[in-house]
Amino acid sequence: MIGTFIKRPVFTTMIVMLLVVFGLGAYPSLGIDLNPDVEYPIVNVTITYTGASPEEIESLITKPIEDAVSSVSGIKSLSSVSREGASQVTLEFEFGTNPKLAANEVREKVAGVRKRLPDQIDEPVVQRFDITAQSIVYFSLASDTRSRGEIRKLAIDVVKDELQRMDGVAQVDVFGATDREIQIYIDPKKIESYDISFQQIHDAINDQNLNTPGGKVNEKGTELTVRTMGKYKSIDDIKNTIVANQQGRLIPLKDVVTIEDGWAEERVYARTNGTPSVIIAVQKQSGTNTVDVAERVIKSMEHIKTNLLPPDIKVSIVRDSSKYIRSSVEDVMVSLIFGGFLAVVITFLFLQNTRATLIGAIAIPTSIIATFFALKVMGFTLNNMSLMGLSLAVGILIDDAIVVIENIFRHMEEGLSPMDAAKLGTNEISLAVVATTLSILAVFVPVGNMGEIIGQFFKQFGITVAFAVAFSLFVAFTLTPTLAAYWLKNDHGEHQKLRGNWTWLQKILDKWEEGFLALRDNYRFILQWSLKRPKKLVAFAILSLFLNALLLPFIGVEFQPTYDSGEFNVILTATSGTSMDKMKELVEPIEKQVLAIPELESAFVLIGANRQVNKVSIGVRLVDSDKRSRSMSQIMDQLRVVFRNVKNLKVAVQSNQGLGRGDSRPVQIGLRGPELEVLNRSAYDLAEAIKEIPGTTDVDISSDQSEPEVQIKLDAVKAAETGIDSTIAGDVIQIAFLGKTTKNQYNVADSDYDIRVQLQPASRLSIQDVSNLRISSKTGTFVRLGDIADVKFSSGPTQIDRESRQRQVIVYANTVGASTGEVLNKVKELIPDLNLPLGYTYKFVGQAQMMQDSFKEIGKALLLAVILIYMVLAAEFESFVHPLTIMLSLPFSLVGAILGLLVSGKTINMMSLIGVIMLMGLVTKNAILLIDNTIHLQKNGMSIMDALVEAGVLRLRPILMTTMAMIFGMMPVALGLGAGAELRSSMGVVLIGGLITSTFLTLIIVPLVYFLIDEIQQSSKRRKSGKVLNS
Repeated sequence: MIGTFIKRPVFTTMIVMLLVVFGLGAYPSLGIDLNPDVEYPIVNVTITYTGASPEEIESLITKPIEDAVSSVSGIKSLSSVSREGASQVTLEFEFGTNPKLAANEVREKVAGVRKRLPDQIDEPVVQRFDITAQSIVYFSLASDTRSRGEIRKLAIDVVKDELQRMDGVAQVDVFGATDREIQIYIDPKKIESYDISFQQIHDAINDQNLNTPGGKVNEKGTELTVRTMGKYKSIDDIKNTIVANQQGRLIPLKDVVTIEDGWAEERVYARTNGTPSVIIAVQKQSGTNTVDVAERVIKSMEHIKTNLLPPDIKVSIVRDSSKYIRSSVEDVMVSLIFGGFLAVVITFLFLQNTRATLIGAIAIPTSIIATFFALKVMGFTLNNMSLMGLSLAVGILIDDAIVVIENIFRHMEEGLSPMDAAKLGTNEISLAVVATTLSILAVFVPVGNMGEIIGQFFKQFGITVAFAVAFSLFVAFTLTPTLAAYWLKNDHGEHQKLRGNWTWLQKILDKWEEGFLALRDNYRFILQWSLKRPKKLVAFAILSLFLNALLLPFIGVEFQPTYDSGEFNVILTATSGTSMDKMKELVEPIEKQVLAIPELESAFVLIGANRQVNKVSIGVRLVDSDKRSRSMSQIMDQLRVVFRNVKNLKVAVQSNQGLGRGDSRPVQIGLRGPELEVLNRSAYDLAEAIKEIPGTTDVDISSDQSEPEVQIKLDAVKAAETGIDSTIAGDVIQIAFLGKTTKNQYNVADSDYDIRVQLQPASRLSIQDVSNLRISSKTGTFVRLGDIADVKFSSGPTQIDRESRQRQVIVYANTVGASTGEVLNKVKELIPDLNLPLGYTYKFVGQAQMMQDSFKEIGKALLLAVILIYMVLAAEFESFVHPLTIMLSLPFSLVGAILGLLVSGKTINMMSLIGVIMLMGLVTKNAILLIDNTIHLQKNGMSIMDALVEAGVLRLRPILMTTMAMIFGMMPVALGLGAGAELRSSMGVVLIGGLITSTFLTLIIVPLVYFLIDEIQQSSKRRKSGKVLNS
């Protein structure tokens, strides 16, 4: 087959070029994103019940929903959060479950239980969790002359409508200020004097504000539509609404209420760079190109700003995810190109032949470009994982071509013509090259097929590398020998040396060659010396492995490294019940500290974004990393020190870089049991103990404080005497203090606005105002609420978490200067001291649980990779024993990996562990080349010792070439330069460290073990033959 390709050079070139053309055609249409498009098998059920406390939400909504959906098949975990006015139930399904089908099944279960839920709730929303459909650009709108309510109206009517029409935009959210609202403020004294009830006012407004169809009349052959027109056209129409007719005396609405055309109560407040503003968050559709969508959205916003918005509106970008993604992708591309260049330079230094080097180097661009076509077919994007795979593989792609071209080149030096050398050299080495490539594929296939969420993240990484390596093998067996046969020349010797302006380069090449020849002679001597004392040296090597394992406790463990994205959040939490005005006051000094950061580009404040007015998020955006001297982690650590002693606020500085949903802090422990009081007490004790662990910060509890409440308990006897029950009292109290909107809205042009009926603000200030509320009875008389009910202060939880249908309180912590694994181990030691009562348990949740699950999957992938490598080697060498000899290089690669992590200060994380798996496939390359040639020489009549020495010396050049090409190809990744490089560098360090040690140990230890095993086999044969002769 190889001969056919060599004989038909045009045909061979066109086949390779076909792949390149397809790759070039696919590249422009590939999406660009930060992470792969991961489909989480998670479904959320969200229900709002305005005004209800967390305990009421739990009992009336959350529990019935949990009971209904728990019978859905394939559930991995069932969790929920009950907050004031909202319930969210989250179902996580087993990996492999179709989220769309699961969501439909959940929707059916929720529909079945709807009748058991309160009538006043908003309709349940069932939707799939999609991490890729996220807000990618945040804009801020501010003005020196307009109110924020007017700015919000422009944001909704102009900006939101324009942006939502764009392709790739899923949703546009507006934060800050409130919508226009017609407010009907009831004067309690006036309605009591007129004997008018709260409900009477609400119903009068609702019933009057209605257009009713009345059918048709036929007048002289013409049909006329009959309509009753009642819709309010102006505020005066509302004021003149008649609410009562008392013995012929008409009482208009304006006599008992104050009517204001204003803004709804503000529950979300936004500020940008210290100026009150409105924030617009643009969310992209799942599977779309983040960079493309963001660029088009920003361009559209420029058009809106110039042509549609008034000149006083200031528009600024406060967060842009595409900026970091673009920088990260560009830096990976630079690493890829630079790594490829270094690999080619190493090849040239060894071969010292420009044509041979270029023939080998062609494998890199052709393989990478062809891989783009495979990415397109598979539906992959250019993201951190797929590009990291290519940048790490760039040194591997030239390996097969190097081995082939080096063997061809060696035969030409021995006197064969380029055509004969190409045929013989390629055929001679083909089995070893196939085996090395298959051993690499055997590693990446398990990586690309891991379970859990980590499997989806690394699928694109593993499969991308597998495709690239497969293409490089194809090029090595087709284009490489073809070009070698027709392009290489038999002109070795002095006349081939560089002259003129290139004399300096020739001197370098001569010195390099002298150095290599000296190394080869020394290696021959060392190997001969070692083969005379194999047992001692093998024992020493094994001992070094055990000694190396003792270094493991000194290496930190974490789920994933923190990378410098230039964006992080400062989360502030005040005492429950803190008002909006008080929160603005508390946030101001913190905001000033953030705005004083020298490297700051912009910062925005959001108060109450998640229905919790006592919580604030400050979004921080730094200037590009190349324009600042400090890293994002250093700036975050400094802020933690500054905010350590802030009073009346809990301050947490978070990067939000964790995978999955929920809080991004890496240390999360869930305490479970029936009583919230017991859970909160235990959680508080645990949190205090965790604070004492060195390296912990931002320690917090999910439900660490109670929310102040005014509780009203009707006296059954007194209430019955006045004809008032809980329903009547509840309706009046709700209208008075929460406010109730009429079903029929106030229409202006194409816009609809709520009409809210509520007690006037002056009568909603204290618990006395609650007690003094007049309730109208069925007989028409008014009764003071305090006379028929016990009105008292109380408190309740701010939030109730549940997991596996049990109540749960979560303790969170960040780590600084200590690894996550180290902290989690210390937390485990603290748990027994809590003395949890019977029926109470604990479990690591969130990022901590994901780390445990992911590390298990990586362990399984590692085991499967080792088994597959053995099977590939056994098939190639037709032996059950030789693969074990070759695979001895695997554990020795761990020596360099561990030392590399230790020296560079990196941690054991999902990236470095994937690097270990990748290492398993790479280090077998050298041993395969060595053992394959040894077996070949033995078959030709050489003794085992001579064969091992000769094979080692003969294969030293390709082994060093391929290893150094891989090392220098991965060097840009390991150095951690550029945006997001911190995420990738630990993998590069593991690979380079492992390759260095495994290469040196392979060149010595593998021949020794092969020699010992051969001795054992020979002595076994001699014993068997001796027994046969004796018998």
